[in-house]
Amino acid sequence: MDFADLIRKRQMTRSFRAEPVPRAVVDRVLDRARRVPSAGNTQGCDFVVLEGPQTARYWEVTLSGKRRENFRWQGLLSAPVIITVWADPQAYLRRYSRPDKINTGLGESLDVWTTPYWLVDGAFAAMALQFAAINEGLGVLFFGIFEHTEAVANALGVPNNRVPVGAIALGWPDPDTEETGRSATNDRRTLDGAADSVIHRGGW
Repeated sequence: MDFADLIRKRQMTRSFRAEPVPRAVVDRVLDRARRVPSAGNTQGCDFVVLEGPQTARYWEVTLSGKRRENFRWQGLLSAPVIITVWADPQAYLRRYSRPDKINTGLGESLDVWTTPYWLVDGAFAAMALQFAAINEGLGVLFFGIFEHTEAVANALGVPNNRVPVGAIALGWPDPDTEETGRSATNDRRTLDGAADSVIHRGGW
């Protein structure tokens, strides 16, 4: 797919068919995601992949009982794959403590990092994963783990030194039951015509 078309085609899918995604397709998507650039080539990002019946483990922790019954996006629960993305802040301290980076001072403490690049790099990987999935004809939905972080990490056996970037549901879209998200009705900057409202040349 042409990259410009890929960008335009990207949208969140909230309703999926339960049809499995072939393992080879999932592996290709993950391979693209793990190859994105990272600060200092730290590569401090991990992916926990749940497929088929395994996805129930995620929903049991984050959406149980009445909350599931009243959940607006029932089609999301049919997504055959859920991938959670995790960053390793300590990997960045280790990397920037090595001889070629030690002069930056970034290996001393996480507090020294004015920008948490473990989350930046994790977001790069999550975005690449979504584009790769869309390029395969899949639908995707990125969503936060938020207050369920500890419970999800425990359920999935994630080491306690990892921090969540987010979760991505992917699978074959079900256009018959798809609903527009609430954000679609919000006012937004126009993307048609001049881009002067967001692009500032030579300064703000």
